[in-house]
Amino acid sequence: MISRKIYFVCPTNPHPSGGVKQIYRMVDILNKNGFDAAVIHKKADQRETWFPNNTKVVHNPYLFKLIKYLDKKKLSISKKLKLMYLKKISFSIETDSILVFPEIYSSINKIEPFTKKVIFNQNCYYTFNGFPLGSSAEDFPYNKKNTLETIVVSEDSKNYIQTAFPNTSVHRIRLGINASIFNFSENKEKIIAFMPRKLSEDSTQIINIFQSRNNNSDWKIMPIDNKSENEVAEILKKAAIFLSFNHKEGFGLPPVEAMSCGCYVIGYRGQAGKEYFNSEFSAPVEDGNILEFVLKIEEATKVYDRNPHEIINKGRIASEFVLANYTISNEEKDIINIWNDIMTRAEEQE
Repeated sequence: MISRKIYFVCPTNPHPSGGVKQIYRMVDILNKNGFDAAVIHKKADQRETWFPNNTKVVHNPYLFKLIKYLDKKKLSISKKLKLMYLKKISFSIETDSILVFPEIYSSINKIEPFTKKVIFNQNCYYTFNGFPLGSSAEDFPYNKKNTLETIVVSEDSKNYIQTAFPNTSVHRIRLGINASIFNFSENKEKIIAFMPRKLSEDSTQIINIFQSRNNNSDWKIMPIDNKSENEVAEILKKAAIFLSFNHKEGFGLPPVEAMSCGCYVIGYRGQAGKEYFNSEFSAPVEDGNILEFVLKIEEATKVYDRNPHEIINKGRIASEFVLANYTISNEEKDIINIWNDIMTRAEEQE
């Protein structure tokens, strides 16, 4: 049993979020393997419920108020009083613990400055959000001595962080797809599924152009929004085609989950998706190329109308690729190896 506590700061998201799910999963894996980890939420009754979990959750409104005031140069008396009150009702974070922050927060080194930090960066393209133009190297938490590690989820993100911060320690975990939920089905229907909150400006154009050009098509367009994990999987198992609107992604889970369910995925790779978009079993589209996107949808629907098994077989190959390369066991192995190394370095710095 490893006694040093690990707290994962988890943002509030009104919609189902793959990034939040990954935070929960890492906490579960750590606790399963003898670490002492917990998710920190802001409110006392807060827990993600759109996917099944028994993850250890604690609450600290004081910490989240500190995050909110990060970029405030001066606090009013009322804000200071509010902080004092929240500190009184929140648990104290142990000085020898490790705080894990997502990439969306900026000057995290100002929060609990003597506590060691790890950055779980699930989208490298958010790394500099909150930092003004002309910030110095000392401003970035990635360059701080008490930032023990940056954990990323793709080769693209690893290259990005290593290029931006050559002296920081960065390791990549291979995300795992839950094959008990997202698994291959050959019982496909003429359904084109997509996530409407991703690049809605593009998806509106692409779907409207497709429907304008194919007015008599019997293909059903199915947006996936505000669904549970199991509901998403059920739709993907029925859908013959999934549209990817990846955009500057740290990884891009939706198209990978769609591939795992046997969908023929058409669309944007979003940088990180270059590692799993393969023309053998998917149809990558140059980011932002609306007309190419439409034409590739048309091509796939015509092939399916003529010979469904041709598209279904591509989906089968995609599923085999995903379930061979993005396994839960690989993810767990990577997480444990990285955190054993982090704990060793934390002890060495004492």
